[in-house]
Amino acid sequence: MEFRPPRTLGSLVGGGLAAWCFAVTAALVIRGVTLDVSLGVIALYVVATVFFFMGLLFAYWTYSLGTLRYTLDRNALTIIWGDIRQMVPMSQIERLVPGRELHSPHVAGVSWLGHHVGHDRVGGGIGDTLFYSTHRSAADLLYIITPNQSYAISLDDEVAFAEAVQAQQRLGSLTAVPQAPERLYLAAQPFWEDRAAQALALAAFATFFAMFAYVYDQYPGLPASMALSFPHLNGVTRVASKTELLKLPMTGIGLLLLNLGLGFIAHSWERMVGYVLLLAAIGAEGILLAAAIIALR
Repeated sequence: MEFRPPRTLGSLVGGGLAAWCFAVTAALVIRGVTLDVSLGVIALYVVATVFFFMGLLFAYWTYSLGTLRYTLDRNALTIIWGDIRQMVPMSQIERLVPGRELHSPHVAGVSWLGHHVGHDRVGGGIGDTLFYSTHRSAADLLYIITPNQSYAISLDDEVAFAEAVQAQQRLGSLTAVPQAPERLYLAAQPFWEDRAAQALALAAFATFFAMFAYVYDQYPGLPASMALSFPHLNGVTRVASKTELLKLPMTGIGLLLLNLGLGFIAHSWERMVGYVLLLAAIGAEGILLAAAIIALR
């Protein structure tokens, strides 16, 4: 048996936020491309990168909202949000409390109008509560109380849900279900819990932007044509347009995305292989930085 909350408002807000972030990203990148190459342009690209990742987050959270539903069987209530399954054993559900009897909560987590996933400590004997709701006011909430944890959900028909819970409880459980979240697919990746891997990924980004900044800082003062001592060609110094230096940041972007992507995937299979690929990302950007320094020496 499945129940779905109202999701239209939250999806519109979340989709709008994601679209706005991607639009800002595109505008900043286009602005950066049209400006003359200089160190100041790097700031545009840094901000564009931040907005791009914010857009990805909002897009993922909005997708998760689209999947939000509550399923019931004789063993458990399962709250599904994206790649997370929150399991609540049917035998642990003590009572249901309508939200209209309580004050409006302040949800800490992913929270915007029509979409609230997070936690709060609710009064009235409810206690620590996990929210998977689309409420706009306290009256839209239904609290599910268990001995160790409470849950807040949103429903169009609370009476039908309560009757379904009672019917499943009368049937009795066939198997024991742990009261815990189950993470699947993207949410299950160990990268999100590995601080060392995250630090290596950030270091790769930092090395890339250091190389990017060096090239853009030196570029305005260079002559239109210049002698390039890198790559080394048996002592022959090559004369080329200074625009060839701009190939370094483009190469750096490709190598960064490739190594980070492979590192993220490999990390879920074998942690040390993931570390090696993330270190390779740092090394590749370091080599490009060294190439830029040598070329301009």
